[in-house]
Amino acid sequence: MSSEVEERLHRVLSAHPLERIEGGYRLVHPGGVGTSTLRVRPVDESRDGLRVVGIAEIVAEHAGPGLPNLHPTGLQRLNALAVHGAYQICDGRIRQEAHVSLYEHESAVHFVTQTILNAFGGQLPLGRSILLATTSADALEAQRMHHAMPARWQQPLEAAAFAQSARSLRDRGFVAAHDATSIWAEFPLSGDCPSRTIDPEADTALLQVNTAIPHPIAGAGYLATILLPIREATPSGAEVCRRLNDLELEHVEFVPRLGAWGLHGSKELPGFTYFLPYTAPYADLQTTLILWCARRAAWLRERFWVARTGLDLEPRSAA
Repeated sequence: MSSEVEERLHRVLSAHPLERIEGGYRLVHPGGVGTSTLRVRPVDESRDGLRVVGIAEIVAEHAGPGLPNLHPTGLQRLNALAVHGAYQICDGRIRQEAHVSLYEHESAVHFVTQTILNAFGGQLPLGRSILLATTSADALEAQRMHHAMPARWQQPLEAAAFAQSARSLRDRGFVAAHDATSIWAEFPLSGDCPSRTIDPEADTALLQVNTAIPHPIAGAGYLATILLPIREATPSGAEVCRRLNDLELEHVEFVPRLGAWGLHGSKELPGFTYFLPYTAPYADLQTTLILWCARRAAWLRERFWVARTGLDLEPRSAA
């Protein structure tokens, strides 16, 4: 059974000169810089009344001259900047992969379809530019100029929209707040304290969506992040990020896997980032994104978080 999203994807993409492959399409980019593929893999899984009938799998295989030689820690630093899916190294080559679950009864058909098309079209060009930008300040500026994406919206989202999002989150039981360009909330990972403002040692994940921080290459958009209550780096930080990215791709029914776990800040602590390029505000997307972060944090709590210890990636139960 196909979904309406899959049908729309085929209507759009069949009009373009793309190679047809089983379940989807492939684009070989000029100059030998890599390939992009979009496949819809049929599935049939129901959870909490939601039936998933397919998974859109978007993959970019990066190639060509000038790409950096990344070690495992460097790759996970890069994932803090990833757009349209986490970077991986497979058989010595750099790739990105993103998944989006397709539901039998999708309530946001246009948004999901456009999000998948944007990822298919932008994953390799943006992903390659982000890779090249890591080599020098001059390369960063060259890639920024190449894409020439606006760094801010001409008409920013009104502050009242963030206030309404924060109220909606509080109605759902979150500790939440906002300012003129962002909202944030806390998600308890263990214990009974709902906020680090009450107890600085509280085991809460900080969820945030910010519309005022442009991506260095992709420009303006929505930046969604999850910061975990991890205070000191460990030698396994890069491996933790790699495992979490791989484990997310095993889901069938889950929020879109379009972001990445990576190493953040001067301490290089594991955290999650999802940057969604947008040239203008889109409906109530800031609320949707922070709820996606909450779903991701809940998965982490249910399967991998140990009170007063932190992450343990040996799963305790099925997702």
